[in-house]
Amino acid sequence: MSEKKDLDWRSIGFEVAAIVFAVLLALWLEGWRNDVELADRAATHLDRIRAEVQQNRESLVNAIAEHEAYMTGLGEALETGDLDIQKVGPFLQIEGGATSDAAWRSAQLSQSIAAMMPLETLNRLSALYETQGYYTDYLNYFFQDYVNLITEIEAGDEAPKYVQKFRRHLSVTNSLAEQLLNRYDTFLGNGEGE
Repeated sequence: MSEKKDLDWRSIGFEVAAIVFAVLLALWLEGWRNDVELADRAATHLDRIRAEVQQNRESLVNAIAEHEAYMTGLGEALETGDLDIQKVGPFLQIEGGATSDAAWRSAQLSQSIAAMMPLETLNRLSALYETQGYYTDYLNYFFQDYVNLITEIEAGDEAPKYVQKFRRHLSVTNSLAEQLLNRYDTFLGNGEGE
C-alpha cells in the first residue's frame, strides 16, 4: 500500500499534458493541411474559370461581329426591298457564341470555392454567370422562333415584317452579348483573370 502513495503526480501530470498537447497539435496540423488543400482547390477552380471566361469572351466577340454583319446585310435588303430568300438567306443565321459554365458549376460543387475564394470574386462570378444565363436563355428563345421566321420570310407575303423581326432578335442578342462582354472584361480586368 505504501507504493501507491508514492506515485509521482508531477511526472504523471507532465505525461498527460504532453499527450494532450500532442493530440491538439495533430488536430491543428490536420486542420491546417485541410485549409491548404482547400486553398489549392480554390486556386485550381479559379484558374479553370479564368480560362473558361477568356474562351467564352473570344467566342462572344466573334458572335457579335457576325451578328453586326448579318444586321447590316438585312438592313440593306430591307432598304432595297430585295427580300428574296436567296438574297437574305446568308444573313439569316445565329452565331450565339459557345458560352460554357462547366468550370463554374464544377467550382460550385466543390466546398473550396465558398470557403477559400474572396467574397467579392464570388459575387462578381455569380453576376457574370447569371448574365450569361440570360444571354443563353434569349438565344434559346431565338432558336425556337428561328424556323417560324425563316418560313414566313420564304413565304414572302410579309417578308419585310419577318426580316425586321429577325434583325431585332439579332440586335437584342447583341445587346445582351455586350452586357455579358462587359461582365467578362470586368472579371478579367480586376486581376481575377490574370
